[in-house]
Amino acid sequence: MDILNPTFVPIYEKKIQEQLNNEFKRLEGECYTDHAGATLHSDSQMVKIYQDLSSNIYPNPHSGGGSGNLTQEITERTRYRILDFFNASSDDYSLVFTSGTTASLKCIAETFKFKSTNQFKGNFVYLQDNHTSVLGMRDVVAQKEAEVKCLNHDAAFDVFSKNSEQFCNHSETTDNSLFVYPAQCNFSGFKYPLTWINQVHKGMLNKLINRKSNWFVLLDAACFVGTNRLDLAIYKPDFVVISFYKMFGYPTGIGALIVKNTSIDSLEKIYYGGGTVNMTLSLQNYHVKREVFHERFEDGTISFLSIISLQHGFDALSMISMDNISNHVFSLAQYLHHSLLTLHHHNGNPVVKLYTDSGYQNKEFQGGIVAFNILRSTGEYVGYMEVLHMAALFKIHLRTGCFCNPGTCQRHLNLSNKDVMNNYDSGVKCGGGIDLVNGKPTGAVRISFGYMSTIEDVKTILLMIRKCFLDSPEVRKIPRWYEKKSITWSNQYQDEDVEADDYVENKEKIKQDIRKNSETFKNANIDGENKFLKLCNIFIYPIKSCGAFKVENSWILTSKGLQYDREWMITTAAGICLTQKQEVMLCLIKPIICLQNKVMKLDYPGMPTIQIPLDDTPKDRINGEMCRSRVCGHRVEGVDCGIEVGEWLSLALGRPNLKLIRQHNFDKPSMQSKPELSFSSQAQYLLINKASIEWLADKISEDSDCDKNSILDRFRGNLIVEGGLPFEEYSWTQVKIGKEIFEVNGPCTRCQMVCVDQNTGQKTVEPLRLLAEEFHGKMKFGIYLSKKINDSTIISLGDSVTITDSNSKPH
Repeated sequence: MDILNPTFVPIYEKKIQEQLNNEFKRLEGECYTDHAGATLHSDSQMVKIYQDLSSNIYPNPHSGGGSGNLTQEITERTRYRILDFFNASSDDYSLVFTSGTTASLKCIAETFKFKSTNQFKGNFVYLQDNHTSVLGMRDVVAQKEAEVKCLNHDAAFDVFSKNSEQFCNHSETTDNSLFVYPAQCNFSGFKYPLTWINQVHKGMLNKLINRKSNWFVLLDAACFVGTNRLDLAIYKPDFVVISFYKMFGYPTGIGALIVKNTSIDSLEKIYYGGGTVNMTLSLQNYHVKREVFHERFEDGTISFLSIISLQHGFDALSMISMDNISNHVFSLAQYLHHSLLTLHHHNGNPVVKLYTDSGYQNKEFQGGIVAFNILRSTGEYVGYMEVLHMAALFKIHLRTGCFCNPGTCQRHLNLSNKDVMNNYDSGVKCGGGIDLVNGKPTGAVRISFGYMSTIEDVKTILLMIRKCFLDSPEVRKIPRWYEKKSITWSNQYQDEDVEADDYVENKEKIKQDIRKNSETFKNANIDGENKFLKLCNIFIYPIKSCGAFKVENSWILTSKGLQYDREWMITTAAGICLTQKQEVMLCLIKPIICLQNKVMKLDYPGMPTIQIPLDDTPKDRINGEMCRSRVCGHRVEGVDCGIEVGEWLSLALGRPNLKLIRQHNFDKPSMQSKPELSFSSQAQYLLINKASIEWLADKISEDSDCDKNSILDRFRGNLIVEGGLPFEEYSWTQVKIGKEIFEVNGPCTRCQMVCVDQNTGQKTVEPLRLLAEEFHGKMKFGIYLSKKINDSTIISLGDSVTITDSNSKPH
């Protein structure tokens, strides 16, 4: 492939592609690229599962005779089909059903016999690039007095590349050792050589311990088998662990431990559950375990309905040969990698930093995964949370973070153990949202392809990156570091942060840009003088995530915030709070508060107006159906407003079984130390500085599809003040509006919701892209306020605003 001008080479025949399009119609308009996390089930697969389960009776397989035999028969048939899929004879391998890869790894950790003696200890050797679930084995095996050793990426290739004396271990030694490694790295998609299995069996790792040992190999194939062919007749690990949802999406919670029959004696199981013993005494500690290996290891009733469903998953996956699938995902990944590799900002600096151990030159060493971080034209990193928010605008499903692979993440991000610990002290946690610490990334962005992925997925990702992160006009070139590494990639590893030399030419300009941009918050329009501040707008949002109601004069403050602000929310049939993240057209539901008539009217284009009473009487609370939900992780409770308004919402939004829920108001006073909240869940009030809005609108280019006049509405503030300087609100610690004093709780972190035009429901890239670019990924706009009061008070338009800043100077 021409790296500078990459082209996608189709692998599937037209008939196969059409069949896939028909099977995954629900992907129309969506870009799903998280197949390493979980691949997708096909339509026909689910239809067959439903038809199977709805037309047959499958009792507990332990029930024995009668129709119970059907469950047993299909379970055993499925067991053999799985072995056959991996070209493994039942004479050579046995299969134990587990709840997944993690459970299989845990089983090996608990049952493997290291046979430590007074003279020697068995060894547990794993790679730095192993999944977290492998790392979790260490403490278990250490309790068995096994020596635990970690091989980093380069050391592993160094060990296996050298000639080693061939040892015949099993007849001469008494201790057992276990080597665990991934067939494919779930961080980078790098494929580790399966030839290592035979080398380990021949004693290649004896050099690590300076003596002989009986070596066994545990192959983590979870990330590998969904898009690659694993032939156990050629490569013969002692243990293989897999999860089926990684292969064909459904069912979840079911996996397998595949064990070579000659290695069964290396496992000793202590615990036994129902179905795993021939007999047991209750009054005496005595039992006899079953002779058949899988019967001895499958505690309790197996997940038999899920196992029965597996056959339909294998039918779906077998529609295409695994070799074609492997070629297909590699072709997609190679095209994406080369496109990103050669994409540069107008000043010649790269748009992404790629994390690769193969260079995407050979499918034997690279799977369908591309991991990277995005860089600004200044060389600064873009936080992965910013990428995640932008991806949501393009309906791209991707994964960010370290992907439960801390070792590979640490290696590619060039973080020391001290760096990782310092990051943790700064609040970085697995699955958390802190993406940058001191300008350095804590994780990455991962794109992973599955057998149903298309070239349109790649084009959507490239479109998002060009539109949101490229400082155009784009420059295309092959980086010097890639040309240098092409030679060493024949040995499958790189050992330095070689991208840095791409920045040398523009080093001084980069420093100047960083210094300039880092002062943006402080210096935006700083030459102006501070003017008289006043309250110019009051907005409430009666229904969470729906349209705003503009206050014309004055409004009441309650113990929870502005009266009626976010007092209602819309929930789905599953009881989930519906927001504009899932349904942008919520913004077109316009609530109108009629205080005189004590009703709230709801308008929606093409729908008749409907009214909801504002009175919240004790009778309503008693008679109304109580509903519980969660908002931003917080548990909330409310009363159903009735069938009529629920049907109105369902018709308007085209979603069945919607409900309007009103927050449940208790008569007893709150005993909480923190201020009470409505369904807003974050803070009682959100204040927006109009000068900051005007500054941001002025930055939006004239050819943008974002209407500058819509900016204020997009940020959905409650209290709008005018007369100040842009972004001075970030130094405020206290705000006095009229006679009322509010405490500042901090800035409001923004997401893709600010990209929704609140008047049309249309999504645009701005202003989130501009906000992130101007403030180096700190997507914050507006400040939260809180106020604890016992009696209701009033604020009015035109009220003077006095602030106290961080220097404790009221003005």
